[in-house]
Amino acid sequence: MAAEPVPSAGPVRDAPAHAWAWLQRSRPVVERLADVLTGQPSRAGFVDAVRRSYVDDPLVRDAVHGVVAEVAFRGRVPPRRPPGASWDRGLVWWAATLVGRTPEDYAASPATVEQPALFAEVDAPAVDPERAMLIAALEDLLAQRSGDQIPAAAVRQLVVHLRRGPERTDPHR
Repeated sequence: MAAEPVPSAGPVRDAPAHAWAWLQRSRPVVERLADVLTGQPSRAGFVDAVRRSYVDDPLVRDAVHGVVAEVAFRGRVPPRRPPGASWDRGLVWWAATLVGRTPEDYAASPATVEQPALFAEVDAPAVDPERAMLIAALEDLLAQRSGDQIPAAAVRQLVVHLRRGPERTDPHR
């Protein structure tokens, strides 16, 4: 037993001429739709026949919607027209219909959202005094290097200093 079609929320409207014109020009959509509805390649007058049945036949309407979503949008119809996308107004009509919006609402620019800049300059976090002392001691140790060699006496001096703790701020004591 075939499933009953789901009644639509309101009266079904026919797609405007520009939506049918887009469909007619979109050969991959037409060929897939012909395969779904007839099991054969499309023939002359196929889109006109689909258009005549679209409003009254829920099977045809569901097939058109499913194929447009599958082929034109790869199964993922965006909830609104992506910013900067240059779409034919017929495609906009189909997308809006598939997501249950008006074409005007679908194509409207999204509300501006305040976002922090991705690469904004950020103030460096404050360095605690103990960490600052350690950084200064390591920089001093590196200043004493000869090529890639650091004198062992300088390393020993740093170790002694670090064992004394943060109360001393001069790394040479």
